[in-house]
Amino acid sequence: MTLEKEVCYQGRNNTIGNLLLAMLIIMFSVACNRSQKTKISIPSGTDTITLNDNEVIFISPSDQSIKKLKKKQGEDFYTVADDANNYFAEASSYLDSLEVSYKSYDDNKIIVFNKNNKSVKIPRHTSPWYVIFYKDGRYETLDLINVKEGYSKFFNNKSPVNRNHLYAKPIIDSIAEKKYSVVEEKECDLNTDGFRDMIIVFGNNSDIDTQDPTTKIAPVALLLNEQNKKYTVLINENIYPNNFGDAFKRLVVKNNYFTIELLNEIPDQYISEKYVTFKFNKVSKEVILSKYGESIDWNDGKRNETLCSDKDLGRILFQAYNSNTIQAKCKN
Repeated sequence: MTLEKEVCYQGRNNTIGNLLLAMLIIMFSVACNRSQKTKISIPSGTDTITLNDNEVIFISPSDQSIKKLKKKQGEDFYTVADDANNYFAEASSYLDSLEVSYKSYDDNKIIVFNKNNKSVKIPRHTSPWYVIFYKDGRYETLDLINVKEGYSKFFNNKSPVNRNHLYAKPIIDSIAEKKYSVVEEKECDLNTDGFRDMIIVFGNNSDIDTQDPTTKIAPVALLLNEQNKKYTVLINENIYPNNFGDAFKRLVVKNNYFTIELLNEIPDQYISEKYVTFKFNKVSKEVILSKYGESIDWNDGKRNETLCSDKDLGRILFQAYNSNTIQAKCKN
């Protein structure tokens, strides 16, 4: 049975094989009742897609990725795929009701946008089926189940001017100079004192050159608000891209903890994800490493996982953390 790119889903057979086929048809083609104003395209002939305008992009597994998922998940794959099919149908119907155009690509496409004369790659989401929102140099990746809620927040967010951010801007600019640009920043109350702190992840404006160590620096800065009078600034330049070539994926903050997620992929070999979690110690008033984790999914279906906590690693300050040496410490 062959998969054609323009097929309308006419029903669901009872066999597992046909269930997968139906899912792929809906994910990769134009639904029968879709509005004529909605555009779906599946470009071919290029591996890199550059985003320029406001975009909504659906990403689904390629044939190669599906084979890997089936090998890894077994029969559970079909349940996950069926759920993704339903979430996609709901998400696309919602966008159709708003007359919002969107596109679909396989995950073998590289999605990038231009910022400060540099091409920035959008990392993959943790789910094989997901959506990318893009607007004016900003992006967000979400699970399909979160499209309806996430769309209005991302494209229609009109937050009032934050005075604390205005006070922090000169500090951010002094760190960035002309070398770096802000990739992601989040406000939080890291030291739980009622005043808004900031975590800023920078990106290097220069492409990585193995002969130039300065191109392998992308600072992560903490601005701890001291009762709206000043900021205590902590900077680490040894988290990413590091000697392994890890790329920044996302920043997650919860209470007095924050996690920097890194991603590394060697096509046809492995996908590596690292999780570096720090916490503000309320007793010592320091930001220290809480956990370090790494998971590697190999192309042959094998998976390696590593996890160490501060109990294993001892006291490592945020400023002293080094991605190049943490693996050796974690194994000891």
